[in-house]
Amino acid sequence: MMNKLFLIVCCIAFCTLSQAQGVKAAKASVISAWFDKGDWKEGFEAQPAPSVDKALLYDHYKKHPERWKVVFNYLKNNDLTKLPLGNTKLDDNVIVKVQEYTTHEFGNQVLEAHRKYIDFQYVITGCEFMGCGKLTDAKEVSPFNEKKDWGGYQLPILPYYVANSSHFFIFFPQQVHLTNLQVGDKAPVRKIVFKIKVD
Repeated sequence: MMNKLFLIVCCIAFCTLSQAQGVKAAKASVISAWFDKGDWKEGFEAQPAPSVDKALLYDHYKKHPERWKVVFNYLKNNDLTKLPLGNTKLDDNVIVKVQEYTTHEFGNQVLEAHRKYIDFQYVITGCEFMGCGKLTDAKEVSPFNEKKDWGGYQLPILPYYVANSSHFFIFFPQQVHLTNLQVGDKAPVRKIVFKIKVD
């Protein structure tokens, strides 16, 4: 009797797991098709970097499409090389920052993560390395500052990507990131950063 009951429980657990995996696979397929179609970019020609998390982007876009439309329309409809440096509040949920700086060498830099805002970074001119990893894999080295929406982290192994005008990067609260690193020699970079409110 116990063996029969055990088999029934195992069968139910297996069916439940299989169903959950099927639902997950179906959602992944929907996300991939949406991402690859690219309508969400509003005609902006640069491509998402390989580090962009499709599922996180999909979920946030579906909740707040108007925030992403603000970002991509701003990118598409402005001459990014002539925008004034500094911060501009586009609306209650999106802030844009235009920066110019010289890239720096690799060292003992601290990675950062945010909770209130998603970081959207696009290199207008120049070239730099950006690194991105999972927050759950990182070790906190600077306590999170709620006012600054910033926490410092270290991650022993971090994949790096070349950032230039062909790709944009999106860093969600579930990710740590490091930017402004030189490719070859130190060089000037002009970058636009959008801070997109999470909630």
